[in-house]
Amino acid sequence: MNIKPIVLAVSLLLCISAFAQHNEEVTIEGIYRPKVNKVDKIVLRPEIPEQKFEMPAAKTHLMEVDRRFPLEFEKLDAQYYNGKNARMPESTKNFLLVGMGSRISPVFLYKHNSKLTKNLGLGVGIKHYSSWLDIKDYAPSSFMNNAFEIGLTSSKYKGVQLGGNVYYKNDLYHYYGVNLKDHPLTPVEMGNYCGGVTYHTLGAHFGLVSTSTRVGEFSHKASADYRFFMGCVQTTDFIGCEHTAELDYGLSYTENWWGDRNYPQKLGLDMGVEYAYDVLNSLESRMAVTFNPFFEMKGDFYRLRLGMKADWMNVDPKFTVAPDLDGSLFVLNHKLEFYAGLNGGWRLLTLQELVTENPFLAMGKMGLFLPTQMGQLFPTHVKLGFDGGLRTNIAEVVDLHLGVRYRHTDNDPLYVCDFLDTYPSDPIYNTFSLVYDETQRVSVLADMRLKLRSGFTADLGFAYNHYDLSKYQYAWHRPTTEGSAKLTYEFNEKLSLNTSFLYQGGRYAAFVPAFGVPPQVTGAKKLKDVFDLGLGADYRVNDQLSVFAKLDNVANQKYQLYYDYPVTGIQFFAGLKMQF
Repeated sequence: MNIKPIVLAVSLLLCISAFAQHNEEVTIEGIYRPKVNKVDKIVLRPEIPEQKFEMPAAKTHLMEVDRRFPLEFEKLDAQYYNGKNARMPESTKNFLLVGMGSRISPVFLYKHNSKLTKNLGLGVGIKHYSSWLDIKDYAPSSFMNNAFEIGLTSSKYKGVQLGGNVYYKNDLYHYYGVNLKDHPLTPVEMGNYCGGVTYHTLGAHFGLVSTSTRVGEFSHKASADYRFFMGCVQTTDFIGCEHTAELDYGLSYTENWWGDRNYPQKLGLDMGVEYAYDVLNSLESRMAVTFNPFFEMKGDFYRLRLGMKADWMNVDPKFTVAPDLDGSLFVLNHKLEFYAGLNGGWRLLTLQELVTENPFLAMGKMGLFLPTQMGQLFPTHVKLGFDGGLRTNIAEVVDLHLGVRYRHTDNDPLYVCDFLDTYPSDPIYNTFSLVYDETQRVSVLADMRLKLRSGFTADLGFAYNHYDLSKYQYAWHRPTTEGSAKLTYEFNEKLSLNTSFLYQGGRYAAFVPAFGVPPQVTGAKKLKDVFDLGLGADYRVNDQLSVFAKLDNVANQKYQLYYDYPVTGIQFFAGLKMQF
């Protein structure tokens, strides 16, 4: 599908239309305010934000599938909506959630936010979620996720806002990926073939942003991030680790060069350096440098960004330039927005990013994150990206988004299942390799939020993805069709009922033959469609205490997130939430 001329024509047409309709009377209002970065938010709202605790959503989602398959829908307004009888929660310093599941699966979440001084805020977060006991629906398995974070935020310091945090994560997975009915194993074989893995992540972040809102002045934003990541496979002496660092800086100047003084123009430059060193595979240091000059302007009926993104990579050294164009046209008194944009560029892949998406890359006797016969961590290159569509809230109770996305990506990473080459007589697919292909994806998206005064809220989403690949038959493990629904009903002032549904279809898994066979020669297996239904209820005892109950995977579906790694079956959760 040759969509590049169409994409370019639509983008140019949008930009021309934005200048042509300069007499249209519109106002900046509604939830579909143009997306802005942190500096722009301060320009729109010049007051210094007070330190306050953001209440978590009323619903509790503990399904594994929520972590594995985030839908790529355009997010609508993230405002907290609680129904006709609900009251906005008062500012609080502490939030605590504790619960227990039918599989002896405890969950613990604690958040604290307070002000140490007039201008200095403290935030603390602790999370634990684990299975405790083996889950025997498919094969003995267990998991445990822990996280701790502490951060400081300055309201104002010498014309800038400062913020920073440090965090630690510990994740244990002991999912064997073995169907014991088809492949019965002795305890010794289980120990040899099916080891667990532990991931440790230690990181820090620091950032600053100018608080100046005056026209004719420079604004700055800067951030620095460092992360140490390590994985340990229990069945071997193997330990792998990775260091990553990222520096970003942005400088912009706002001025009224022409037009309405309420809509100044902005000229700026965003720069970034990303560094990664993988001790595991003894790769050379990987580094990416990005320069992104841009010009932004907006008026009563339009918003336009004209930019260019230049990338330099030291892996097979290369320099590329990609467009950075983004614009919106507002009509019908800002109740309807048409948007379009072109983008592209390089980005580094990291081990931490990959195992967060698929934690089973390090499973099995092989004990390798990325088997070298399948390739290493190559940068991913979006040759051309296009986003276009419309957003509307013409009907007061319905927010609607319809969109089309196109991505032409080189070195697009895909997960494929491995044979255990060390034991070719034991066809156990419990490890994954990373392969790359040049892909073209076209996605049609629909997203809707419905809010009724009766206390009923619905978030509905749908996506259809079409892939064209250069080497492989399918985009392995990626769905063709996606659908989601989250419904909430405020029965009365105390009782809230909710349900969540997720569907994904058209997913295929690939099997890589024995070593030496060309990687594009694979076997394909269609995976069972994802069908996951959850039911939940919240009961508010008083302003500080509420209890919840949730039934996950009601239909007890044992669909596979990755081949031979199914989710757990039906599970019941109950617990309490406190704010104080």
